[in-house]
Amino acid sequence: MMRIRTLAVAGFLALGLSPLALAQKALIVSGTEVDAACQARIEASLDGANIEHSAAVLETVPEGVEINAALLAQLAEAGPVDLLVTLDMPGATYAELQVPSYANTACDSLFMDEGGEAVLERAFEIGESLALQAVVILYPETTAGSIAVNILTGFGSVAKPSIAQVAEQIAAVEGDPVKTMMIETKNGYIGINLRDDLAPNHAARLTELAKDGFYDGIVFHRVIDGFMAQTGDPSGTGRGGSDLPNLEAEFTEEPFVRGTVGMARSQDPNSANSQFFIMFDEGAFLNGQYTVVGEVLIGMEAVDQIKRGEPNSGTVTNPDRMQRVFMLADAL
Repeated sequence: MMRIRTLAVAGFLALGLSPLALAQKALIVSGTEVDAACQARIEASLDGANIEHSAAVLETVPEGVEINAALLAQLAEAGPVDLLVTLDMPGATYAELQVPSYANTACDSLFMDEGGEAVLERAFEIGESLALQAVVILYPETTAGSIAVNILTGFGSVAKPSIAQVAEQIAAVEGDPVKTMMIETKNGYIGINLRDDLAPNHAARLTELAKDGFYDGIVFHRVIDGFMAQTGDPSGTGRGGSDLPNLEAEFTEEPFVRGTVGMARSQDPNSANSQFFIMFDEGAFLNGQYTVVGEVLIGMEAVDQIKRGEPNSGTVTNPDRMQRVFMLADAL
């Protein structure tokens, strides 16, 4: 157990945070048949982070949404907690639990990539730094733990709505989840309506690349204040793209205004591939010269916070990046 404690604390030191700056109290909820060694490992990780914790046992593990009421009852009895850990339980609805962080852990995969990645996915959905810190606490020896550390130190994190809440926001502006490409940034989510009515081939290309995870981690390499933020190049130089063939232009009369998403290209009109840009302001000089592939439905406040580059070239030092890009329908 000592090695797990050491690794957990080392993770916090790498973040530049003291253990007490993280979750201060945790509640572990399990069934009567939970693996004792599994629970001991969880408790050792929490001890190593100086996190106070208590445990509760459910005599009968509820099924389906009934788990929500059962966990709420345990939380009410335990008092305020910063981290709820359930062991071998059905997944609860995070929004109903009203806790800063929630990790649902399968004991048969404890500290294995499969278990860590499942909790990391939940942390992405929750969108809070404390949820990522929980991954560091519970899975210090896994790839998931390392990714969480990298995000916290390099990408940053802010409180973000859940995917269900994002879906509600998209529905409120009459967006279609199947056509909505989501960009997760350190400043929040950006939801883009892909205009297959205007540029079917380009919309299909962005959809394909988003589904493949191609855009995850790619930087905004060219950002000009008052103009646009460009991304989509895995090399970060503005000269790269995907391995897919370039696309023929699909120019239209659709104007470039604030929130318009256009496809970047070279001097050849038929050279768009994977790079795209989001307009900060109107750019009428682009009309009819570049393919309009989409429009921002939600998250322009996140777009406005993308780090700017040099005034003329747009070259960015230590640029912001797209943490994750996915199609909304795939996350529901």
